[in-house]
Amino acid sequence: MRTVWVSFDTIGRACLEAAADLGAEIVGVVTLSGPIDPNRSGQCAFGDAAERVGAVLVETADINGEETLGEIQALDPELIFVVGWSQLVREPFLALAREGVFGMHPTLLPRHRGRAAIPWAILTGLARTGVTLFEIVDETADSGAIVGQVVIDIESDETAETLFGRISDAHVELIREFVPQLLTRSAPRSSQDPSRASSWPKRRPADGIIDWETRAPYLYDWVRAQTRPYPGAFTFLGDEKVVVWRARPVALDESAPAGTIVASRPEGPVVACGEGALLLEEVETDATELAIGVKLG
Repeated sequence: MRTVWVSFDTIGRACLEAAADLGAEIVGVVTLSGPIDPNRSGQCAFGDAAERVGAVLVETADINGEETLGEIQALDPELIFVVGWSQLVREPFLALAREGVFGMHPTLLPRHRGRAAIPWAILTGLARTGVTLFEIVDETADSGAIVGQVVIDIESDETAETLFGRISDAHVELIREFVPQLLTRSAPRSSQDPSRASSWPKRRPADGIIDWETRAPYLYDWVRAQTRPYPGAFTFLGDEKVVVWRARPVALDESAPAGTIVASRPEGPVVACGEGALLLEEVETDATELAIGVKLG
């Protein structure tokens, strides 16, 4: 089937290459106009990938724009995959593919629709999450019939970086299992139960600010959930931003105001929290020194 691929991230590119290896006829690749935005997690270029599979490259800032729709229509797609794309697709776009439009979402739908699935999975303390391949049939986010799912257990020390990698692998696993079935029109469909649906809101880089009045175990989760490839949890030393990439809770030997650096260890400074303390094992800052007695916040 003539297939168009829509993506701007590394997960979508891995899925594209897996689908092509399975024999999918990729006639077009739609991606964001450059340059790469360093603030968008996992964003990557697609020119080389499109060239490798012999596809037309379409760059756009608006997937639903008339010019973009015209370029996709000219490719005469039977199937469209939307994998790693932040814009909702509208009805005119959905009408372009005769055999359907399919998307992937990094949760076990119908639970946890919406945005920032990897950070929210850690922040909310989930024991397991997953990836869902589903059909996009209307403009409602993540609500179409489920084709397949992969379950992922979340480790107690999972970080956004490790979970991102495992979720990427699960995407490719679903592609390998179900793309052949989609190409032969034999893939299953299972309707979502809307009464069991839940949703997570969008997160912005500014939402990563650390509130030192929080208990240390939760700030451990806070840092793990927002580390690379995301913008990171952060605090301030005066006017200087301090990004915390890695940390762990430790015992607090003496009482101190939350946010105060109370000790210095070989691994990094120790900061008093609302309860307990946090050892900052990896930070990024232009500040000259994170010294004992300094107040962060």
